[in-house]
Amino acid sequence: MIKNYFKIAWRTIAKDNVYSIINVAGLTIGLCACMLVSTVVLDNLSYDKFWTRKDDLYRIITHDSTRALAGKKALAPAGLGDALKDNFPEVEATSKIHTWRYDFRKAKTDGEPTHMKVIRADTNVWNMLDFTITAGNPQHYTNDVNNLIITDRFRQQNFPNENPIGKILYSGANATPFLITGVIADLPTNTYLRAEGLHVTKASPRALSRNGWDGYYEEELILMKPNTDIAAFTKKVNHWYRNFLTDVPDSKKGAISSYEFQPIGDIYLKSDFADQDVKGSPSDMFIFSIVAVLLLAIACINFVNLSSARAIRRLRETGIRKVVGASKSQLTSQFLVEGLLFFGISMVLACSLYALFLRPLNQFIGHELTVSLIGDMPLFLSLLLLVLFIGLITSTYPATMISGFKASNALKNRFGASNLSTVSTARKILIATQFGLALLVLIGMITVWRQMRFMADKDLGFNPSNVLTIRSFNTRGSSGALKHEISQIPGVDQVSFTRWVPTLGTGDMVMKLPHPQRPAETIELNFIIGDTDLPALLGFRLLDGRLFDNRDVNTATTAFRIDEAGLMSPLKSSKVLLTANTAKQLEIPMLEESAPLMNATPVGIIDDFHSVSLRDPIKPTVIQLDGDLNYASVLIKVKAGYESRVMRNLNLLWKQFHPEQTLRLDWLEDLVKNQYEKETKLSYLFTLFSILTLFLASLGIFGLVVQATGQRVKEIGIRKVLGASVASIVRLFAIDYIKLVAIALVIASPIAWWAMTRWLEDFAYRIDVAWWIFALAGVIAGATALLTVGWQAIRAAVVNPVESLRDE
Repeated sequence: MIKNYFKIAWRTIAKDNVYSIINVAGLTIGLCACMLVSTVVLDNLSYDKFWTRKDDLYRIITHDSTRALAGKKALAPAGLGDALKDNFPEVEATSKIHTWRYDFRKAKTDGEPTHMKVIRADTNVWNMLDFTITAGNPQHYTNDVNNLIITDRFRQQNFPNENPIGKILYSGANATPFLITGVIADLPTNTYLRAEGLHVTKASPRALSRNGWDGYYEEELILMKPNTDIAAFTKKVNHWYRNFLTDVPDSKKGAISSYEFQPIGDIYLKSDFADQDVKGSPSDMFIFSIVAVLLLAIACINFVNLSSARAIRRLRETGIRKVVGASKSQLTSQFLVEGLLFFGISMVLACSLYALFLRPLNQFIGHELTVSLIGDMPLFLSLLLLVLFIGLITSTYPATMISGFKASNALKNRFGASNLSTVSTARKILIATQFGLALLVLIGMITVWRQMRFMADKDLGFNPSNVLTIRSFNTRGSSGALKHEISQIPGVDQVSFTRWVPTLGTGDMVMKLPHPQRPAETIELNFIIGDTDLPALLGFRLLDGRLFDNRDVNTATTAFRIDEAGLMSPLKSSKVLLTANTAKQLEIPMLEESAPLMNATPVGIIDDFHSVSLRDPIKPTVIQLDGDLNYASVLIKVKAGYESRVMRNLNLLWKQFHPEQTLRLDWLEDLVKNQYEKETKLSYLFTLFSILTLFLASLGIFGLVVQATGQRVKEIGIRKVLGASVASIVRLFAIDYIKLVAIALVIASPIAWWAMTRWLEDFAYRIDVAWWIFALAGVIAGATALLTVGWQAIRAAVVNPVESLRDE
């Protein structure tokens, strides 16, 4: 019986080509898109879930209680981890751990270096994270040298056909040696600690300061004993820490930091720290999950609509089957098998397209996805069961509807008034649902593109155009000479040495000062340290006073002291520039007069500027003068048309001053754009999703119109004989669909407004969700429906009535 069902189903599919192609195309596109999006979502949810002790690993988060969420950072005071291990039996191990980038050479005087991202950790890391060792004995620490452990991939790329154990790599201006002590298996890419090796250091316990200021913060992981109540542990730690700080005056205890413990499995998706390279977004994953469901839902609605529309052409077949003894359950089974066959064919095609597009998806994402729906057998079987379930659910309604007609009506090729009304209403609801889902994605696309345009056009408070940057390096006392030589290159307008580059952090260092009005609270000042040319080169707008000049150089200092309350200030008074917001918060009364609060003399006030992306609010910022920096970055203003010449001459000049260091040149405009790489990719994906949803909705409407025009050929012919125009016939078919688009817009708009408002909350500076966005989305959806209906309706309307009425 089942074999017979499949034979009949295959013949039916092969007979009606248009219906079959539209159904298979819609389901294939919907399934493939859903699979690709689901792969990205599942991969993001899998980060750091592969560690054996994942449930017991936590990162210490410091929370400045006076600054709300802005005070959180993924760093802990030096010595806190060791103090926790000594005072709390729940703590099994701790390790200072973070990722770092090195440039390695095989010899001190080698040419181009090899770039490598490593995990810097102390020897305790071996007890916390499980690495698979493939060569050497890296767990045995070799004293008096930097211990480097490389991955298999790095070995294959840099040490093919040779044993790297015991070899030396050199890094930096001083050619610091690193001994390769072992090789480990490649780390999965689904970890926030994505790297090509380990730099292991000797564990060196450090005493925790009792004045609440440690000057040095570092990222630290702790390993808890199994089944520890982390909420109770957090409460105990913060109570202990307040009592531990015996050197903090009572007046300052309101500013004591507290600590949280973030599970390692939450770090990737639930962190938005500027210094964390590998991080995701829960809101993006939520959006992607919704889009995956929407794409599949639209494809399934197409199938239901087309199947119910096609029921009219199969009424006599159903009636004859009933007359010869077929039961309702047999008819239902027959149509269910036909529906499952559609899903089966579409699933095979979708898997083929999925395999084809997986590599381009990896390239678009920027790294290899560790999750594959067709490469992982449990996931693949789950996928098959899910598709089978969806196929059964989706096919049930058309199968039940077709098999439920009375034999008398079916043989006369009639629906019956009640049946016709029910089917028509259900079809309209499904079409409105389709366009509602498409409109949700379309409104999302327009909103994301508008936010991207807003960020691109937003006045940053400085001018990044035609500015070249050289990342931080050891000047070795030659900053003055190098600056002079760079300024002599034809096409160079201005040069500045600084410890800060826009977009790469809020400043070089942070100073805490008591709040003028609320002494129990503090204000965090971000210090940008640079030479006299920095403000003019970046085009900071002067609001009051003056910028730096050469007479201020003698006041420059980068030495700081820490008082008994743990607050830091310059060792001697220096000349500074303040942003407008900073001057207001610090209540600076006069310029060119010493401000004892920060032991500095403000000489000018400049307009506020965005030191980092528009996701973060502008921070209180001070620009401090220093004319001789040992470690510095370089900003170079280049005249238009001289870009390539300046870059070529810079490379030649760099080899004279720092032949052992790699020259890294970036355009500041590119750095600004790269801050929004995630949003840029999201906008491209939304555009693709919008096209797909509209295409699938149009595909379904096209199939319905094809069915409708085929059934109303004679009606169209009679209308033309009676004088109806082509436009009136097109309007006859189109008006109902335009009404459904309008209904879908009314329903989808509040949902889309809520979703996009939530997404925009991630940005401190953002657009408003304007009314015209919904109107534009409605016009686009309406135009798409009109074009789809109109094209097929025009084809039917221009047919000669003689042809359509011939058999009458």
